[in-house]
Amino acid sequence: MPTRVTTSALSPQSLHAKRLIIASNRGPVEYQLSQDKTLKARRGAGGMVTALIDAGNRMEVTWIAMAMTEGDRVALKEAQQHGGLLQSPIRGQKMQLRYVAISKSAYRKHYEKISNELLWFLQHYLYDPTQESTSDRQLQDGWENGYTVANQAIADAVNAEIDREDTPAVVMLQDYHLYLAPEMIRKQHPDVIMQQFIHIPWPDVRCWHFLPSNIAHDIYTGLIGNDIIGFQTERDARNFLEGARTLLDDAEVDFEEGIVCWRGHCTLARAYPISISVTEEQRVATSLAGRRAAEKIKPLLNTNTIMRVDRIEPTKNILRGFQAYDMLLEEHPELQGSVSFLAFLVPSRQTLPAYRRYSADVMDAIKSINEKYGTEKWTPIHDFCDNDRTRALAAMQYYDVLLVNPIIDGMNLVAKEGPVVNKQNGVLVLSRTAGAFQQLAKGSIPTSPTDVRETANALYKALTLSPEERRTKATIARQAVERNDLNTWLTRQIQDINALIEDRQENKKSPVSVATLISPLDDDVIANVG
Repeated sequence: MPTRVTTSALSPQSLHAKRLIIASNRGPVEYQLSQDKTLKARRGAGGMVTALIDAGNRMEVTWIAMAMTEGDRVALKEAQQHGGLLQSPIRGQKMQLRYVAISKSAYRKHYEKISNELLWFLQHYLYDPTQESTSDRQLQDGWENGYTVANQAIADAVNAEIDREDTPAVVMLQDYHLYLAPEMIRKQHPDVIMQQFIHIPWPDVRCWHFLPSNIAHDIYTGLIGNDIIGFQTERDARNFLEGARTLLDDAEVDFEEGIVCWRGHCTLARAYPISISVTEEQRVATSLAGRRAAEKIKPLLNTNTIMRVDRIEPTKNILRGFQAYDMLLEEHPELQGSVSFLAFLVPSRQTLPAYRRYSADVMDAIKSINEKYGTEKWTPIHDFCDNDRTRALAAMQYYDVLLVNPIIDGMNLVAKEGPVVNKQNGVLVLSRTAGAFQQLAKGSIPTSPTDVRETANALYKALTLSPEERRTKATIARQAVERNDLNTWLTRQIQDINALIEDRQENKKSPVSVATLISPLDDDVIANVG
């Protein structure tokens, strides 16, 4: 019987396999064509890239991703002259890259029509069946000739990579763009260890009934191809299991163990709350570039400074945040002139009409509030609309209040970044519906994302807490993130994968034996995850 290991005994580099294959829509390197048509490589953004790169430092890693940019496509053509693989050009990335290309039309259908317009909105509880038709030909065309095509292309690349060497490989898939790929891979490699982490919420089964039956069924049969599916919270995992019981005929679901078995294959549903690299966020905030950015931000700080950092998209609830600020200024005129709101906003998915409209509405709201309350000496809202992560992290060192009020989020990493870089004992105002709230409830002031008055009151409370109360909440939030950082997120996944590897090696494949190998979450993680 394999030995149960603890998180503290495991490092991200100790995956018990010689090869790791990662697959995602966006890769760890983005290639751009310069004006002289030469290729320029840029490291992919996000903590996931950092975590998975660290995991692969002691093994052979291949990262498979869609060729999203024209530069990616040029890099792919060059790679095809050398077996289709590129060595990562980014320092510190010990991995090979394999890009996958489909027609631009198919990719638009995959990425825009299905992944973003359909799945993203559905899984964030923003899909409106009274306004959207899920049975039209365009949707089915997007599914069959976009989403399915992209998933098959990724699966084919993963299968080819598995076959490239005789040594066993572990496959880790990422997110909602690749729901069909696991089944496609499993058909060709029935014994491969495969895990998928889903970064966005998994909604109640009733939401999946809004989709055409074939699409909902395909999603579940696709995901059941995994050995392990990771979710942000226990609630998400339970929602998935409930959906499997409802949508898959003859599925056997064990809610206590978190396992669904269907047609001879068993899949474990687990919660792995994603986090950040505390040291990396702090390093960026205090780097030379961070210090330079901070010097430009400091003149905009006020007696009280509220901040937010978000992509401009409907789920982030930016408009209601500004409406709450408007109400705060109206009902507490004594704050006018002494409070400022710094909004660091990143344009997102501007090819989609809904996002363009929302972006315009956000800009209109900023203009309206500044015109309503602004004076020659005071601008109520300062907005920064670009993708400058260093500036945002540097600025968050100085907030008095950080507003994070998404309608719903799988996690929301800004809520974790703020407390670990802030130097002011800044107070976090956080939606109860953000995944991060489950770990940060005691270190934040809660609010309902749709209640503007409650959010305004929460902002006022945050601004008027005593110094001791501010220090207490800031400390609780920071320590919660430090205890459950990015290393913890990855380590827990590797624990469970290693348990399966050992189980396979000993030819113990029953779902009960697999469940007994999985270490439970520590109490401080479990406390508020569900």
